[in-house]
Amino acid sequence: MRIAVANLKGGVGKTTTAVHLAAGLGRRGPTVLIDADPEAYASMWAQRAGELPHRTESAPYDDLDARLPSLTAGAEYVVIDTPPGHKDIVRAAARAADTVLIPLIPSLMDLRRLRPTVELLADLGLRQDPVIYVLLTCVRWGTLSARTAREHLAERHLPVLETEIPLSDAYKQGFGQVPRKGAWYGQLLDELIGAQVAVG
Repeated sequence: MRIAVANLKGGVGKTTTAVHLAAGLGRRGPTVLIDADPEAYASMWAQRAGELPHRTESAPYDDLDARLPSLTAGAEYVVIDTPPGHKDIVRAAARAADTVLIPLIPSLMDLRRLRPTVELLADLGLRQDPVIYVLLTCVRWGTLSARTAREHLAERHLPVLETEIPLSDAYKQGFGQVPRKGAWYGQLLDELIGAQVAVG
């Protein structure tokens, strides 16, 4: 399984999602987290945390898809954290993945700024494109925002995962810590693996 976490807009929870998924997968088998962001937040997270259950490699390259085999030798799972705004890097990461996860805050502004990411992913030039899912993050439960976002995304025929990541201080303050087992990202991982088994 190779997951690229991508959204050309910043501040949607890409690095948090990538690190939590890599930690969860790392507890299942050999895993590499590729930090493709020139700002290197995932690498800084790994340096602070110390003992993570996965390896982290910094690789902010627009030919990442060609370099991936040498970066991930021996890995059963790969997670790629991508930067905002760098279209060539995001495209290369998506080309290297079998699954692309688009974290999205369910706000009108974020929904409006989703189009460039969707258009980029629609034109990868591959024989077999990766499976694409939208993941709702920073969800305020008890509000209409998530439901409205789901309706809007359904109109655009974009698949949205059932799992929602809540707006939580535990995630906002978790930078540099070892992600704990389970919780919402554990549920997300179970959903992704289940979906891959169903497709494959």
